[in-house]
Amino acid sequence: MSGGPFRPAPGDSLEAIRRAAFGGEAQSQYELAECLRRGLLRAPVDEAQALVWYRKAAAAGHRTAAFVLNNWRNRAHFE
Repeated sequence: MSGGPFRPAPGDSLEAIRRAAFGGEAQSQYELAECLRRGLLRAPVDEAQALVWYRKAAAAGHRTAAFVLNNWRNRAHFE
């Protein structure tokens, strides 16, 4: 499980990340959340959908996703 912010590699594609995320892969769920929150890989910025994917990744045991969720809650972004 990753320990820092997602940085897309040159060969990464949003569609491949999305497929893996929908397949239940926690790292890809986290990466999709990052793409949606930050507009990476030409993803539309959508904080509500990012929250959905951070929650899924955190529920699957992804520690960085859980950390991001905790920080957002502390700053009252999604309360």
